[in-house]
Amino acid sequence: MTALKVSGLRFSYGDAPLIKDVSFELRGGDFMCVLGPNGCGKSTLLKLLTGYIKAAAGSVQLGGEDSAGLAPARLARLAAYVPSETATPYDFSVRETVLLGRTARAGLWRGYSAADGEAADLALEETGITRLAARSINTLSTGERQLAFIAQALAQEARLLLLDEPTSHLDLKYKSQIMGLLARLAGKGLAVAAVLHEPGLARLGCNKALLMETGGAYSFGPVAEMLAPEKLGPVYGLPPDSPLLPK
Repeated sequence: MTALKVSGLRFSYGDAPLIKDVSFELRGGDFMCVLGPNGCGKSTLLKLLTGYIKAAAGSVQLGGEDSAGLAPARLARLAAYVPSETATPYDFSVRETVLLGRTARAGLWRGYSAADGEAADLALEETGITRLAARSINTLSTGERQLAFIAQALAQEARLLLLDEPTSHLDLKYKSQIMGLLARLAGKGLAVAAVLHEPGLARLGCNKALLMETGGAYSFGPVAEMLAPEKLGPVYGLPPDSPLLPK
């Protein structure tokens, strides 16, 4: 089943196009990386997909439904989003933080049901942080915190998971752990899209890649094809033999 279908998406913050006629499709089991230089619109694209900002043209379908006409609660059931920066103004436990992912299903005033608790506990188990459930979210390391917010997104039980820079500021161990987790989730039938700053990480489970360039140009295809140095180098303004490009 198609989890995400993007057709002719356009957006700009001024006169120059940032995202121009972008089209691609993800099905359950796909793990797509979004790559490109700073300022090319990667984070903006995810916000367009979640309905946080509105496109100038084009359409986004989530599970076959046009996102433009969906209520926020319905959007949350179809797509879960993990931003690059997460704020925690309250000293919630990790489990309470994960339970917030059930808000779209529980409502603001009904309170959490046994099913909500089970979904949160399953998400904690899936991300390997059950042992941290009682800890304050504000006492976690950067890597543990990232896993907690991925667990919160999983608790939504959406079929599409969108992540903005999920490996930023993490050491090599957590980069590998996060990518392994996302690949495993895709293997269980979720569609996953993640903005990455390190193209080499895409080899840790991604099967598709979206390359975004400054000015709105883009390429979409199998990850092996998109990561070829002669394809990836011009996107970043690097020669194909640059040691910074994955080989």
